[in-house]
Amino acid sequence: MTLRYYNCAPMSSSHDDGDQDVPSPIDLRDPDDVKNWLETAERVRPWRSQLRRYIAELLRDRHPAPLRILELGPGPGLLAETILNTCSVASYTLFDFSPPFLEMCRERVGGSGVAQVVVGDFKQADWPTLVQPPYDAVVSMQAVHELRHKKHAVVLYAQVLPLLQLGGSLIVCDHMPKGDPRSMALYATDVEQHGALSAAGFDDVTTHLLLNGMYVCSGRRPG
Repeated sequence: MTLRYYNCAPMSSSHDDGDQDVPSPIDLRDPDDVKNWLETAERVRPWRSQLRRYIAELLRDRHPAPLRILELGPGPGLLAETILNTCSVASYTLFDFSPPFLEMCRERVGGSGVAQVVVGDFKQADWPTLVQPPYDAVVSMQAVHELRHKKHAVVLYAQVLPLLQLGGSLIVCDHMPKGDPRSMALYATDVEQHGALSAAGFDDVTTHLLLNGMYVCSGRRPG
């Protein structure tokens, strides 16, 4: 396992886009939009399966089993399926604002005996009241950018921190920005993620993997 360490940098909003949230071109509550997204997601980024395996192995190697896991924005449940096939899991909560995605999660991992789905929006201030901590790990893959501006990440991570047991992990996988103003507002670099995690109170902040414009990074709750 190759680890890459970086200096922490705060989220920046100094690009031409200003501080405005970036509207989404699709509605993930709409079954047709979800279907169209699924038809292209794996084809456009076939290496996502490698990232899912990496996250699952990181969890397996980092925390004693059985694990209590919360996933934010699980989409169709592909990461959950990989983790459940790799790790010993006591409970797995899939938290998403998209009923069509959560129905796919039920179909994919509902028979595991440990998975439960929760409808909620992590952009809302009260979302932590909908889940049942403590967790050994909170994971999120290609979902944090659904905050619609990277400046909101610090608030989200500060909400996640008390949901974790001491020493628990927040693992984030997302895209690098492409350089245009919209992308720079929406997506954080892994170094900017370090700044957001540190500002929210996490320590041991690390980038574990960089792969084809995507990354896996994490932080731990102190203690």
